This record gives sequence, C-alpha cells and structure tokens, in this order.
Amino acid sequence: MRHAVYIPMLLLIATGAFAQGPVTADISSQRVAANEIFTITINASGSDVKEPDMQAVRDAGIQLVGTPSQQSSTSIRTISGRTTVVQSRTWRYPASIAQEGTFTIPRIPVSVDGREYLTQPISVTVTNKVNVVSQGVDAASELTVDDLAFVRAVADKTVVYQGEPVLLRLRIFSLDEYYVAVESPRALPLPQTEGFYSGQQWRLNANEQHQGRTYRIMEITQVLYPAMPGELTIEPWQWQGAVRWYDNRRRPQTAARMFTTDPITITALPLPQQPPDFSGAVGKFNMNTHLSEKNLVQGKPVRLIVTISGEGNPNAVGAPVVPELPWAHVSDAEVEIRQQENSSNITKLFAYLVTPLEAGGHVIPPVEFTFFAPILKNYKTERSKEMKVTVAPSADSNNFVAVGGSAEEERRRIEVFDGDMLPIITDPQAIAVQISRTNKHLGFLTVLSPMIFAFILAAIHIFLRQKRRLSYDRSYSRRYYAKANCMKTLEESKKSDDPTQSLYRAIASFIGNMLDINEAGLTSAEIESLLRSRNTQEELIGAVSRMLRKCERARYAGDDPETETIGVLCTDAQKLIEDLHEVLKEGKK
Repeated sequence: MRHAVYIPMLLLIATGAFAQGPVTADISSQRVAANEIFTITINASGSDVKEPDMQAVRDAGIQLVGTPSQQSSTSIRTISGRTTVVQSRTWRYPASIAQEGTFTIPRIPVSVDGREYLTQPISVTVTNKVNVVSQGVDAASELTVDDLAFVRAVADKTVVYQGEPVLLRLRIFSLDEYYVAVESPRALPLPQTEGFYSGQQWRLNANEQHQGRTYRIMEITQVLYPAMPGELTIEPWQWQGAVRWYDNRRRPQTAARMFTTDPITITALPLPQQPPDFSGAVGKFNMNTHLSEKNLVQGKPVRLIVTISGEGNPNAVGAPVVPELPWAHVSDAEVEIRQQENSSNITKLFAYLVTPLEAGGHVIPPVEFTFFAPILKNYKTERSKEMKVTVAPSADSNNFVAVGGSAEEERRRIEVFDGDMLPIITDPQAIAVQISRTNKHLGFLTVLSPMIFAFILAAIHIFLRQKRRLSYDRSYSRRYYAKANCMKTLEESKKSDDPTQSLYRAIASFIGNMLDINEAGLTSAEIESLLRSRNTQEELIGAVSRMLRKCERARYAGDDPETETIGVLCTDAQKLIEDLHEVLKEGKK
C-alpha cells in the first residue's frame, strides 16, 4: 500500500521535470516601444547543443537586429559511476517590432542531444506611447519614442554635375525637454557612398523647431563629389543606439533603438566636351597671383604664388600652367591645401620658384585656370593680370648659381661649385711628382705615396662635399633621407593609435620628399597624377593608389583595423616604397 502511494508521486515529479525540458526562453521586457530593441534570451543544456532556429521568429514579423551574443560553459557530472559532459549555452538576440499591438514570440526549436525541443511562446506588448515627466501639458502623454529622438539624412541637392560638391547632412534630433538624451556608438558609422569621393567633414550643434517642439540637433556634414555620371545612391544611415528620458515618476527610462534613414538618390550629369586646359575642377572658384618679393635680383629666386579658392574638390584642382619665361627659370609648383573650418570652402596654393637669369625689364604673362561652373552649365577661365617686373643685376653677374636654368646662354655659364670648394681629382698623374731616373731605385711606398695622398684628398673632398650638400641643398637632403625616414615611420605605424592615417602620411611624405614638393594635403588622386607625370609604370601607380585608398576608407569609416591587417598593410607599403625609390631615384639622374 505504501509503495502504491509513492509510485504516482514519483511519476508526477518525473513528468514535471520532463515538461520543463533542457531549453528555456525569456525576453528582457514584455512591454516595449515601437522599434525599441529588446532581448530574446535562449538557454539550453545537454551533451550536444545546436544553434536555435530563429526562422519562426522572423516569420512572425519580429526583426532580429545584429549578431547575437553567446555564452557557454561545460561541466562534468558523475552519477552512479557514469560520467557525463554537460554543455550549457546561452544566446541573446537583439530584436525589435515596428508596429503597435500584442505580438507572440513563437516556439523556438533547439536541437539537444539529437532531439528537437521547443521553447514556450512569449507575449510582448508594443506601444508608441511613453511616460515622461509631466509639466502640466496634456500632449506629453501622447509622445512616442520616435518623438523623443530620431535621425534624418539630407542632401543639399540631388541633381548635380560630375565632380560638383554635394553636402550630405546627417542629423540627430533630441527633444529639448524631459531630460532626453541619445546614446550613440563611439565611432559613429557613416552611410556607404559608393561612387563618390569623400571630402571635408565637420560637426555642428544647434536648436531647431520641428512640429511645434524644440529639438537639440547634432549635425555631421560630409562633402561628397560624384566620381562618375549616372544614378548614384547614398545608402541608409543606420546604427544602433539608445534613447534615455525620465518618466512621470522621475525614474530614468531607456529604450534601445536602431536608428535608420532613407536612401538618397543623386543624379550626376556628365560634363560637356572638355577644353584642352581643363584639369577637372568643378564648382565655383576665383584666382589671384602675386610675387613673394617686389624687388627682383638676377640669380635670386622668388616665389610666384597662384591662389585658387572657392567650393569644389581640391584634388581636382590642377596646377595652372605658367607661360614660359625666356628670361628666367620656373620650377614645378609646390602645393598647399587649406580648408576653412566648418565650411566647404577650400584654398589651394601653387608656389612656383622663379629665378631671374637676365637683368632688365621683363613681363610675367597672365596665368590661366579653367574650371566647369555648374551655375553657368559651361566652362569658365580665370585669367590673372600681366605683371611687369624689373630685375636688378647681380653683384657678381658673371658667376651665379640658379635652380636649373632656362635661358640657354645663361645656363651654359652657370657654375656648379663655390669658389672655396676644391675640385675632385681623378687623375693621380696631375699631382704626382716627376720622379727622375736617378731615383728609380727608391722604395715602393715612396713612389706610391703621391697617389695615396691624391686618393685620400679626393675621398675627403667627396665626404665634405656630401656633408655640405646635405646641409645647404634642401631638395637633395629630402631625397637622401626620404626612404630611411619612410621605413622608420612605417614600422612605427604598427603601434600607432591611428595606424592607417600614419601609414598614409608615411607614403605621402616619401613621395613629397622624393619630388621635393610640399606633401601637406596630398591625396591619393593627386599622388597618382604626380607619379604619372614622372612616367611611373601604371602597374606601380595602381598599387600605390589602391594602398592609399584603403587607408582613406579606413579613416572615414572610423573602423579599427586588426593588428594583423595593419602588419600586412605595412609590409606591402615597404615593398611599394622600395619599388618607388628605384623609379623616382632613376628619374632624378
């Protein structure tokens, strides 16, 4: 009789234990706002636990956001001499529901030890209304989470010409009441802009009225330049964040959100037939020129500075061509880019080193710069005024050093050594003492000593000349140390806080040093143009361009590259620098 009572109880306990099963599910909140992110947590344990099948959840209209977090542990149990390995796994799925109403999270199948188990269904209520700190205004009870904070993406124009600047404004709105705040990722991702060149970026804070309410706005402005004609798309701006506020009992509330905007379509029109002197600049520009000094002296270099300013892609503004000056030598331009803070306006300076070779009155002809003006729907040419100059004769007009020389007769007369520099002696017989036949039996060292002295003198002279040149010839010094400095910077880039930016600067600085130009502001497009002008192989130019664009994409995307990836980039960059050094070094011979 006693056994008859215990047996049903044991069966009831066993049945209850079996009913619960090795799989459970729960949610972080059973009442959420529309589009608020909540968490579906699934726990399972057994010797062999598989991933949950979440397709039924998606079919129910519940959106799974991002990648689930996972946690697992393993334990060993021994019962009656039998050892069992038990695996416990937990998945946390971020989810959201866009519409109001009551929704049911369906049963979720999980395979444990070769058998399929189902979780219990869970009910969740979705509402648009939120409780906020009441200030005696009835409308407060009608606020939704979307009213507390939202995002917008706006372009200043959607039909442009190829290369014309487009201002993309990414705006975060936060209600200026009820202590509303928005939490965003530290490195806020920007939308994908395939088909555009990315320009300057800046941030502003402002207040603005929207539907009768005041909002605080954090605005990110990104300048974009369509790289090709056709229909281009700025992809949706999407990121996960949270909205914080205080409810009507002054308790802090938080709603995790997936902020997103609509895509923007930009129509880029092709440019008309291009004139021969068009370098690619599209926008609104003006130009002025001036000399760094008013008093010109024969043999003394001065700078002819051409300044182009306005709105447009600085990388597409090519160096204006200075007309040939038969009375002077004109060097290649040194380039500097200046950008105004919180503005799309840019200024690009081209500094040409002009060395007068002939004294007297001369003329610098007008400098021209051609660009496409979208407002005119045609090309426009800016033209500087003619400059009349007077070159005073040099104190030592017969012997002076100029940079390169361009007037043929003067170039032939330019002396390459200073008066206090000794010539390199390559013929030992020129200083050897004539040995008379009566001394033919002198020792071997006595006969050879004049030659040894000549070689020592030549070696010392070469050393001093090299040292002197490194001290006074800035261009030569930059080329001499370019490779070593670049390799050192590339090694340091692996441990830098911003490795891709450091790697980019190392390559740009190397090319600037080898070509003796100002590397500040050099972009991948400009570097590509410079290398092509030096007849560099297209394959090598392409490799350099790809490397720099990788760095640019990493910089503007705000990504944190892995250490292994940075190591590979630096190794590839070192090989590129070796190849570039050989090519650019040969170009200087």
